[in-house]
Parts: sequence; structure tokens; C-alpha cells
Amino acid sequence: MGGDVGVVLAERLINVPSEVAPPMYGMLVDEIEAAVEDKEPYDFAYYLVVSRGYREVESRLDREEQGPKSKKSKGKGKSSGEVFYFHPEDEVLKRFGCAYEEFEFKKDEGEGMADSKRAFQEMGIRAVGELILIEKAKWEECVKALGEYLGAPN
Repeated sequence: MGGDVGVVLAERLINVPSEVAPPMYGMLVDEIEAAVEDKEPYDFAYYLVVSRGYREVESRLDREEQGPKSKKSKGKGKSSGEVFYFHPEDEVLKRFGCAYEEFEFKKDEGEGMADSKRAFQEMGIRAVGELILIEKAKWEECVKALGEYLGAPN
């Protein structure tokens, strides 16, 4: 593995529909191609997409209602193994990735924060960061797959 890495930061506002993602990524591909033709330093070997997802976490309130158990069980609530995505396009990006890493955020919001994010459901959520590395050879195919998956406007 060698070569330059382009970092892709794509964060949409809450009410912006996911259908805008494919055209945004398409424009990014076009801009990078134009920059490379102009001999600018944008000929990346890899693209690193920085995103975030979440895991479901057992409610602390539910554990307290069940009563105290042992001191060993007082840790963080159980979390599901599956990562859910705030952005549906991340599912496609992850499929095309040659490497993936998930990380916890440095500022832990504490157990109470997961409970505050459990509107009308049993589990709370804990945000996790994601890094998805995509090879240049698969980047354009990945962007095309985004359009197919999300139904990009014509």
C-alpha cells in the first residue's frame, strides 16, 4: 500500500435527503479528474471517508429497574455488535472499502446520554466514528453504485 490518500468529509444537515449524496460524490469525481488533468496534486491512490454510525446500547434506566446485581455488572450497558448508519450511503462505501476501522469518540458522553437518545424504543444509542478506505480503482464504481442504491435524481 503506497501513494497519497485523499480525505473525504461528507456530512449532510439533518433534513437534507440522502438522494443528494450521489450527485455530490459525482461532482467530487469530476473535480478531481479536472484537477489531475491540470497537473494539480490530487492524484490519490486511496480515498479515506470519515463518517459516523451508532450502536444500540442497553438502557441504564432499565438495568436500574431490574435491581442491583453484582458489582461486576455495573459497567457500561450491553451494546449490539451491529453498526447502524446515520447516512445510508455509508453502507455502499463500506462494501467497496479495502479497509475499515471503527473508533470510540474521545469524549465519552456517559451512560446517561445513551438513554437520552432512546426515543420510543428499548435501546439507547452510542455514536462511533468510522474510517473507510477505498482504492482509487474502485472509487468511480463506488460512486456509481451510490446512485443506484439511493436513486439519484436524473
